[in-house]
Amino acid sequence: MSEMDMGLSSDKKSKKKKKESFWKTVSAGLFPCKNDTAGEIVRKIVFMTALLVLLSAVMMIAAHYLQYARLDNEAAVDSDGKRITTDGFVYDLKNQAPTNQEIKNLPAGTINEKYAALYSENPDFIGWLNVPGTNIDEPVVQTNNNDDYLHTDFQGQYDFAGTLFADYEGKITPDGMPQNTIIYGHNMILKYKFSAIHDFKTNIDLLKGSPIVDFNTLYHNNKYKIISVFLTNIDEDYGEVFEYTKKVYFKNKAEFYDYVLECKDRSIYETGVDIEYGDEFLTLSTCDKDTGLDLRIVVVARKVRENESLYIPPEQIVKKDSVKYFKTYEDLYGQQWYGRTWDISLVKGMDEYIKENHLEDDPANYENPAATIQ
Repeated sequence: MSEMDMGLSSDKKSKKKKKESFWKTVSAGLFPCKNDTAGEIVRKIVFMTALLVLLSAVMMIAAHYLQYARLDNEAAVDSDGKRITTDGFVYDLKNQAPTNQEIKNLPAGTINEKYAALYSENPDFIGWLNVPGTNIDEPVVQTNNNDDYLHTDFQGQYDFAGTLFADYEGKITPDGMPQNTIIYGHNMILKYKFSAIHDFKTNIDLLKGSPIVDFNTLYHNNKYKIISVFLTNIDEDYGEVFEYTKKVYFKNKAEFYDYVLECKDRSIYETGVDIEYGDEFLTLSTCDKDTGLDLRIVVVARKVRENESLYIPPEQIVKKDSVKYFKTYEDLYGQQWYGRTWDISLVKGMDEYIKENHLEDDPANYENPAATIQ
């Protein structure tokens, strides 16, 4: 049968052969073939693995984008006509004048009646967190565990981003706050929830401009001065683990000083804020995967005392010469601990505690001429 009888011109046939030849060439370049050398096979496997990782990352980003595209400060409505959680809806609840009934429903000891609508919508609501200079301006919940709101929104619906929540072990009540209130939140790709915590790691100007954190609860109005920003591991395979999440209450002075010492040694910055036994802390914790490791970036702040000035001179906030990390990070980035370079006199009683427990770590004992006492 002739080419014309088949309905194919010689030109079309030639193009078809070229197309087949092109894909055959591409396939041979990407996938291992029978006649490939060992080096070629390894190269192709490495390339395909990298390509799969890239495609997976793109798919994850796309999934996150699609999921959080609704967070556009517009009040969305579900199939039953009920408003679902968006930034706009939650802010409406925060700002609207509470009704008399909502005020009556508040728990005993409440002083912040302005949160009545939020509490009425969700009785797990405990307070509102604001970090000036960032987009962290969110409701905080608390239950009897640390799992309920990992992937649940403020209205109890599934949401991968979850809701900011306070560690259940540190109960926030009319009688007081825990010695260390820990608030957890996800570090979302699209800069929602606690992603701005991550910015403190590299942006000293952010810290200088926003050294105060506000966390007002149903029962208390609180402001906190940032004392530490540190990166840490939660896996022993990476090195020594600082179990900061277990420090909600301090049994004695030793536990208090140990916690402060670790926070200050590990801090990327010195903020010049003084500390004394009995101070309360606020700890903000989120994940950090910049290195490909499962790490945590943590901001610790000390509660402002009664009649204390809120001003922190920007010039006293400086980057430290010596930061305590962990073995894997030190190996990857050549970061080394060169001894304690922050001013321990900022912590009342710390000098005596260090000497009594033989915890001195003099920079003079290290080969690091840049390390000097600040």
